[in-house]
Amino acid sequence: MTVRKKSNRLQLPPIVAGEWRGEIVGSANINFGQVVQPGPPRQSVEFTYVILAASLIMPNAAFRWPGVVMIMAPTPMKTDHPEAGVLFEADQLPSLSLSLDVTRAQFSDMLPRLEAHRFKDFHFTVEQKDAEGRWPLRSWGMGTTG
Repeated sequence: MTVRKKSNRLQLPPIVAGEWRGEIVGSANINFGQVVQPGPPRQSVEFTYVILAASLIMPNAAFRWPGVVMIMAPTPMKTDHPEAGVLFEADQLPSLSLSLDVTRAQFSDMLPRLEAHRFKDFHFTVEQKDAEGRWPLRSWGMGTTG
């Protein structure tokens, strides 16, 4: 008699470059804080970010990934923005994380719309996987509803 081993591991589709879509599926979790950076000189730096639960939809609607979207307002120390954001896989869970790069002004414009639940759908363009195992974004966008 042949004994078959059952695989308990879910086979997920590979992440691919291309035009992706996303849907925000919950309320925004908005966070504010301050941290002192050691010097010299010692410096206090603010941080502000938003966490969103989302469904991330592959090109051609091949698969819907459960995901988390993080939008962080940049600090004055971050002056270069070589990407529009980055997509990466979670190590232990079948989910993706999407980090969107914004300017401070853009973040301020988005905040009241996020609080009012005006954003629902968004899109982003994923490039090829980089040497760090992440997928850089070439672009992203979202518009308000209602």
